[in-house]
Amino acid sequence: MQRRVAAIYLVFFALLGASAFSVHTLAEQPQITTPGQEHKEIDTTLPNGELYENGSTFTRGGTEYTVLLSMEEESGGHGGGGGLVPTGTLSYTATGVQQTAEWDNGSTVSYDGTEYTVALDADAGPPTATLTQTFDVSARLTADDAVYNQTVTQDGTEYVTYRSNESNVPLSEYLPEPATETFERGDTVEYENTTTTMSEVTDDVATLSWTISEEAEHELDEGSNVTLADDTQYLTHFQGHTEEDIHAVIAPSDSDWSAYQTGIDRQHHYDERQNGAWGVIFISAIASLLIVGLAYMPVRA
Repeated sequence: MQRRVAAIYLVFFALLGASAFSVHTLAEQPQITTPGQEHKEIDTTLPNGELYENGSTFTRGGTEYTVLLSMEEESGGHGGGGGLVPTGTLSYTATGVQQTAEWDNGSTVSYDGTEYTVALDADAGPPTATLTQTFDVSARLTADDAVYNQTVTQDGTEYVTYRSNESNVPLSEYLPEPATETFERGDTVEYENTTTTMSEVTDDVATLSWTISEEAEHELDEGSNVTLADDTQYLTHFQGHTEEDIHAVIAPSDSDWSAYQTGIDRQHHYDERQNGAWGVIFISAIASLLIVGLAYMPVRA
């Protein structure tokens, strides 16, 4: 190849690569922003979006949410790392969380510090649960020096024997009258220091119901939807690439989803153009090296 021609091609590919590099360097990525943020014409604004930093709070439907943001390692597949990506949660106190407990028919339960046997009557009007006090017979006999520590059974009846005269008394007569408690469906029941309602009674089980408040959270992911206490779905968009500058844009999905998709499409188009520019730079560099190499190859006489 004549060196003069090689020089022309070299200049051409150098200019082509330089132009692609300048486009790559000067091009600005379109952003998805909120009203009031400084933005460029190529940016997309979510008209009802609000910007939150890590640790900030907001209220929806009477519930206060705390925004917690961080950068986490993303799996790149095939054992490779995918780099850091923003993620977050909305932490809040959930109220009215339903809790239940069950009393099985014939089971022994603790009520007001005393052990009771449960008897259920679903056919009563209204259905009822009757608690009958149970006794620790062995402990009572051991504590009573007047009787032996064990009962005896005769003709199917259990007896307590007195030491003084060896006389037998039916166990049912020896024990005190058991206490009873009867609850109807809908009654209030104190259960393990909690005020509950007997919400259901069947032949097999009585159900106690109550509500509590507990800490809960919603996961935030890019473009994901989450339903908050005002029964509205919100989408999430993250801004920033470090722990220090990460922010979350939260916007109603119904009104802002179309704008969000437009912003995502613009960002994808930007990425495609940047990848194309890198391709031109790479090809120009290879072509320039090849031209220089061919230009200086020895020529046979």
